[in-house]
Amino acid sequence: MRKIIVAVMYLALCGWSGPASAQSRTDIGLLGGWMKPGAEGSVMQFNFGTTYEVSFARRIWSADRLDVAVEVPFLAANSLSVKTPGASLPREYAGLSLTPGIRVMFAPRRRASVFVAVGGGFAVYEESKLRADGNPNVGSQSNSTGAVSFGGGIDVRSGSWLGLRGEVRDVITGARSFSIPTPGERVHNLVTTIGLVFRL
Repeated sequence: MRKIIVAVMYLALCGWSGPASAQSRTDIGLLGGWMKPGAEGSVMQFNFGTTYEVSFARRIWSADRLDVAVEVPFLAANSLSVKTPGASLPREYAGLSLTPGIRVMFAPRRRASVFVAVGGGFAVYEESKLRADGNPNVGSQSNSTGAVSFGGGIDVRSGSWLGLRGEVRDVITGARSFSIPTPGERVHNLVTTIGLVFRL
């Protein structure tokens, strides 16, 4: 994963030397990174999990100092493992979220621009079919819940249709359902991703 990130950064930052391209109306982001889910008190704590993001954005207003776009980010983590020891605990769970919203980018005509984003939608959680000891988790559960996301990051343009993006988001959702009682009513998922942006 580290080699892939280094290669992406090299291509986006050094591979093209021309001036930044004219502003496109649409962009598609393909990013990868890590998610740190919030703990369920002392009952369950979780390791970092690999996260994948696909985002679609359509610019609706633009000026020299900022532009505004409608954004649809989709985040998925298929293996968020349980850190707390306990044979009867679930081994892991998966989560995904879709939180359409608004993205505001500052100094959009510069080679590097920062942005902030906010959105709301839903999240889905699914508990693993195995427990930590490898036995079947007969009580495994799944659920969907509302979600809101807040975040920001930086876009680096290459002078072509391809660029680099790094971002951090906090996806806040309702409670997860597990096969054991948990105290949480709200979940914070801190997500850090980096990847490519295709401008159309």
